[in-house]
Amino acid sequence: MKTFIPLLFILTSFNLYAQNVHFFGSVKASKTTIDDNDIEYDETYNKVTVTPLSTAGFSFDATIDDKYQVLAQFIYKNNSTISPDLLQLRHHFNSTTVARVGLQRLPTNLHSENIQIQALQPWLSAPREVYGRVPVYSFTGASLEKDFGSNLGIHLYAGDTKDSFIGSNADYVSSAHNLLGARLNLKVNEFTAFVNGYKAEADLEIKADATIAASTTATYTQNFKLESLTGFTAGAQYRPKDFFIMSEYSVISSDDSVLERVEGMYVTVGKEINEKWIPVVTFSTDLDVDSHLAPSKTTTYAFNVNYRLDYNNILKAGFEHVNYKNISVPSPTGTSNASIFTNGDPGENFDVYSLVWAFVY
Repeated sequence: MKTFIPLLFILTSFNLYAQNVHFFGSVKASKTTIDDNDIEYDETYNKVTVTPLSTAGFSFDATIDDKYQVLAQFIYKNNSTISPDLLQLRHHFNSTTVARVGLQRLPTNLHSENIQIQALQPWLSAPREVYGRVPVYSFTGASLEKDFGSNLGIHLYAGDTKDSFIGSNADYVSSAHNLLGARLNLKVNEFTAFVNGYKAEADLEIKADATIAASTTATYTQNFKLESLTGFTAGAQYRPKDFFIMSEYSVISSDDSVLERVEGMYVTVGKEINEKWIPVVTFSTDLDVDSHLAPSKTTTYAFNVNYRLDYNNILKAGFEHVNYKNISVPSPTGTSNASIFTNGDPGENFDVYSLVWAFVY
């Protein structure tokens, strides 16, 4: 929120024009079926990973003059609070160079910019093996984007992050300092690709409840310092007029066993039919998981059909078949962390059936 006061001063000190306000959100109904024992759970009790994607929010985009713009975006989180998701000042040096300061999106994926807006994504939910294992999407700092012609561009960024997550077994507060990253973008006709690398120093606080006697629990807090956190992502997309195929790869690692290495990838294929229907098929998998934060490996086969009601509204229906493989990783508190499911081990497979209405205005 430190950047809010100077941005508010800018908003009140200059003549703004071309103001745009957008509202977005989604409504989701889903049911999960466990294959092994045919037990049915509501999806809220089956969190394979912590995925803090918002269900509602609004954004404000305003132009100060031909050089400066302001962008603010707020999201409604699960704890019933409205929090700033983006809060930045943009300066356009020219048509090919732009600088940003403030709270902005981490440019680590193909769908980084619209990760909070379900209506702009092709999936029922973003592939957890790439987008959900380390769900940090924003940072506070500065960035510079520069295009070299119409085919090549670079994105440099630096700053800090701070996020909190509520897990099934513990609560997490993470922060990254001295974040430095660079992304290279390539575009040739209908083909786009990128590579992105970053490094940072991170702090992680974990609070977990443990039973120490009958009907008695205690909260344990442990702090970890990840001094050499590094990450690499890469992706490509081919999108002619009514067909698309895209794939991404992600790996993050550190010297600490709490997050030693998490590696995953996905492939998505979709086809637009009659400008209304879009069937989408996705395969995603964990290639390597060596972390106390996610002591499981998953492989997901997903299929959904999207129906565009109009320019602002879209319906999505489909299912995800998830193969779940538990990994014996002792928790940092010393207690058993064999399963991150709140209702126990679900077995080897489960299916999630979902119906989503997503909108953006």
